[in-house]
Amino acid sequence: MATKQQFIDFLTEIEPKQSTVDSCSSAHTTLRDKLKNHESFKSVHSDTFLSGSYKRDTAIRPKTVDGKVSRPDVDIIVVTLHTRNDEPSAVIDQLYDALVDCGYQNLRKNRRSVSVLNATVDMDVVPIIPSEGGDHYWIPDKEEGTWIRTNPPGHTDWATQVNKEAGCRFKPLVKMLKWWKRENLPDLRRPKGFILEALVAARMSYTETGYEALLEELFTSVKNSYSLHAALGVVPHLEDPAVPGNNVFSAVKIEEFREFYNLLCAHVDLIAEARAETDADKQLAKWREVFGRCFPAAGGATKAAASLLLPAAAATGLSFPARAVTPNKPQGFA
Repeated sequence: MATKQQFIDFLTEIEPKQSTVDSCSSAHTTLRDKLKNHESFKSVHSDTFLSGSYKRDTAIRPKTVDGKVSRPDVDIIVVTLHTRNDEPSAVIDQLYDALVDCGYQNLRKNRRSVSVLNATVDMDVVPIIPSEGGDHYWIPDKEEGTWIRTNPPGHTDWATQVNKEAGCRFKPLVKMLKWWKRENLPDLRRPKGFILEALVAARMSYTETGYEALLEELFTSVKNSYSLHAALGVVPHLEDPAVPGNNVFSAVKIEEFREFYNLLCAHVDLIAEARAETDADKQLAKWREVFGRCFPAAGGATKAAASLLLPAAAATGLSFPARAVTPNKPQGFA
């Protein structure tokens, strides 16, 4: 059977490299400082913090296309002093103008954010306002012309808790599923990111310890849980763990879900074949059919970095040093 160390080596291989970590840290720190000190924007600036897969330690290394490494994505949340009486489009415009004044040139206004495309890092800058009760936030939606409930720190806390409950196997499993989707469905837009994280949390085993069994149980559980949805042409409802009432699958089209679901079902059999294979080399070849060439081709020497990057119990992800923040504000990072 494939060894635990081979899966750890695989997880090490798909981790963001140190150069990626350094680029992300430098880029987001610079942008956040510029916004904080901007002559006019500082009047509505309250705080900033990181969100997304890098903050939740579920990021995988950037993909390579035609030999060129793609830029990593970093989500920056900007807590502002705006109110829900402010026009969402005006809030997006003000953030865009401030970033232009800060010297950023390759910008794009999105529905709820402003994208900053740097030479080495893409940053999605999202303005939000805290709720009166402080238990969630509001994000502007310029297409709907309204403010939408959100909770990025809640997602971060949730991911940390789920990983703890799963014996530190949740985040490694998320990374493997993300890599599987990239390798096998590179052109499929959704489900991705947090949707996959919520899916893993809902369908993984919290008692199994071996990655082979974890993967087989995850894929089988997804197959069995959503077979009727796929047959009827209905996108599943999966509750947002930090925003009650929100469906994390809400942006997924039925065509996207079916493509994802159908290939996952096919790979349930492929994973079962891998687990049943008694010849070690043939079994590893099966796992490479599932995950691609980054999975070890044969049992061999353990990577020296594995013991540092991925402890035996868990694969740690990219994180940034914490810094103190004022009470009742979301956690910030350097």
